Amino acid sequence: MINSKSCRWAWSFALALLCLTLASCSSGKSRATVKGKVKFFDKYLTAGTVAFANKEGRIGSGNIDFEGNYVVHDAPVGEVTITVSVPKMGGGGGAKGGAPKAPPGVPEMRPPDGGAIGGGKETVVFDPNKIVQIPNKYANAETSGLKYTVEKGEQTHDITLSP
Repeated sequence: MINSKSCRWAWSFALALLCLTLASCSSGKSRATVKGKVKFFDKYLTAGTVAFANKEGRIGSGNIDFEGNYVVHDAPVGEVTITVSVPKMGGGGGAKGGAPKAPPGVPEMRPPDGGAIGGGKETVVFDPNKIVQIPNKYANAETSGLKYTVEKGEQTHDITLSP
């Protein structure tokens, strides 16, 4: 015959074990939103990617817009290493020192709706010469030197890069 005291103890133990299991599973997968601006010296970056990686290999990333803003919606919670990468400008294509020319027959770039960004009929032009170049060390987690502790929820973290 099972008494009610030992039955309660067994249920309490099972419930506690279940809570611990759920807490350990969800804590490793917690995500947060981090937003901010990225600049190198006094210039805000105009293109690129910001990534947050934790020791377990979970990564969240977001793109950098033309004004240096970034948003990482899936940043892992806890201590992370931040990497920042920008498109590299090689010597290929284009006029000397100028933006690369589109191949013959390729139309000018426009927004998807055919209109303009500001409501007029402006042309959207991507000028690779306006990309702020940064040291290569920031693209590698082992050399970036950028650390941050991500908290649950939404937060702001501006990133300032130096040579």
